[in-house]
Amino acid sequence: MRAVRADSPVGSSSEALSTRRVCQTHGVFSFRFTLFAAAALLACDARAADAPATPRITQELVDRQPARIDARIRDISEHSPPGAQTYFLGFAGVGEEHVFAEEIDLAARRLAERFDLEDRSLRLVNDQRDLEKYPLASPRALKYALRALGRVMDDDDVLFLVLSSHGWKDATIAVSNAGEDFEDLSARALARMLEDSGIRWRVIVISACYAGSFIKPLANDHTIIITAAARNRPSFGCGADRDLTYFGEAFWRDAFPGAASLREAFETARREITEREKDEGERPSHPQSSFGPLMEARLAELDHQGSSVAPMR
Repeated sequence: MRAVRADSPVGSSSEALSTRRVCQTHGVFSFRFTLFAAAALLACDARAADAPATPRITQELVDRQPARIDARIRDISEHSPPGAQTYFLGFAGVGEEHVFAEEIDLAARRLAERFDLEDRSLRLVNDQRDLEKYPLASPRALKYALRALGRVMDDDDVLFLVLSSHGWKDATIAVSNAGEDFEDLSARALARMLEDSGIRWRVIVISACYAGSFIKPLANDHTIIITAAARNRPSFGCGADRDLTYFGEAFWRDAFPGAASLREAFETARREITEREKDEGERPSHPQSSFGPLMEARLAELDHQGSSVAPMR
């Protein structure tokens, strides 16, 4: 496949690191016998013959990405009235498994219900089922989108940034789509992007293995960070056959709608995940959080105002 142009907001192509990309999917095991492996390969070949071709990321598609983000930012700016507002930016990193796009979709819907921010929502989504529905996700696109949102948002506005992907032990999350690997997104790069954007008030939720490694570079008094796993632990539930990860089910589907606060939603989800992993014999993922005191007070203030935000009940 042709390499993506390096100066595009979508990102540059990089060599696949297949030995590193191990999905923590519950129940996956390795075939140990040659006969089983051969049978599996034959079955895959038969299915591949009938499967639709994977769409390609063309240079023409890449060239259209900045305009697509700009168009969405214009729509958002038209729905940004005076007074404190909330905004959503979602990032689904791996397009070969639809679980990440589905999780961002659920997060966007839950936050729209809670904070009435549907008209102030931007998604960067890698999903090889549909390359046209949303702008594509990459570190460059994320940087571009954060800067654009920073120009629209006021100093007292709050950004909900939600990321879902595979994660690695070196404090990065994976970015790929339709067989094309892009530059991974690192915790330090994300911290720089947020700082450069000028967006002060932040709630960041990261659903990925080893996502706790993002907390230290991102934490401050104006930021809440919630992660699906500790910095040295994988999380579970990714896979092409799943619609949500374990974290997505516990936090966005189960805990968030009925919680009185974001902290309560996290604690409820953490307990659910811990019990599930124990029942299934998995090593605990230990979801993590960092609640910046000023950001937590800011959310409580928005709840109290009640004009733009409905209580979490």
